[in-house]
Amino acid sequence: MGTLQRTGLVLGHTWNSPNTLIGLLFGLGGRVRPDRANRVFVVDGGWMVAIFRRLGYAGMCVGDVVLCAFDLPNHAPNIYAHELVHAAQGRLLGPLYLPLTLFGYFWGFCACPRDAHDASPLEIWADVASGNGSRNRYLYRLRASRS
Repeated sequence: MGTLQRTGLVLGHTWNSPNTLIGLLFGLGGRVRPDRANRVFVVDGGWMVAIFRRLGYAGMCVGDVVLCAFDLPNHAPNIYAHELVHAAQGRLLGPLYLPLTLFGYFWGFCACPRDAHDASPLEIWADVASGNGSRNRYLYRLRASRS
């Protein structure tokens, strides 16, 4: 890795650090382990995972922290790849990431209440970038309506 690439990575992690702190707080009570290859922390369990597990979510990424309801890297690599795109979004958007995420969910709800989560622009970006675009219900309906 070159100096410029390394500098960009350090700046991205620094810019994303407020989100990462929130992600670590969400992971309290869980088991934290580093994923050095993807430069994130993986948290198995914790109080926030207990909440979103009830809502039917397998994982969530906040900052450079991937919160997992189960072992995503080994048992659901497609979901893990999606969450890693959110980590990259956080490095790019920094402190703007969480407000833009909330705004995206609001926009998604207004655009398509049945699939508000999938209609969020950051979710569409993560699905397409991770190769999961075909699993996005909003994109599926959008494509079907154009056919």
